[in-house]
Amino acid sequence: MMESTRLLSLAEDDGPLATLDALPASPRRAPADAPDVDRIARTVFDLIRAERRRSRIVVRSERRLLFLRQDEIDWVEAAGNYVRLHVGGDTHVLRQSMKNMETRLDEGQFVRIHRSAIVNVERIRELQPWLHGEYVVVLTDGTRLSASRVFSDRLDALIA
Repeated sequence: MMESTRLLSLAEDDGPLATLDALPASPRRAPADAPDVDRIARTVFDLIRAERRRSRIVVRSERRLLFLRQDEIDWVEAAGNYVRLHVGGDTHVLRQSMKNMETRLDEGQFVRIHRSAIVNVERIRELQPWLHGEYVVVLTDGTRLSASRVFSDRLDALIA
């Protein structure tokens, strides 16, 4: 078995996005063709672009575009066909369904606690048990949100 060598490693703040490994050239193995290298490079850069698009939320605000990192978002609130992004003391409105917003957000960083609320888990200060398996979720800024029984299993997973 041949030992692989690192050909390319691209990283973000949180760690590697993509790493390609290549086997060293041997008499039985021809070096990679240029089209193969181009195809691999395009695939890697497409993955990076997709990850960056997924990690940032673009919001129109007063004739300008804001690029919000997901870790800046405290919580998301449903508002009909829109969502309200609560970021620090500011609120930004985005035309998006809660279901679509939930799929755009990092599932390791956000948890849906109610049909009308998604919370950044890093902003949860405490969970207060309420009636029939429900919780009151208290955020670091003091905001109090109701967590419904339907989504309580997701909060229970945070506790475990």
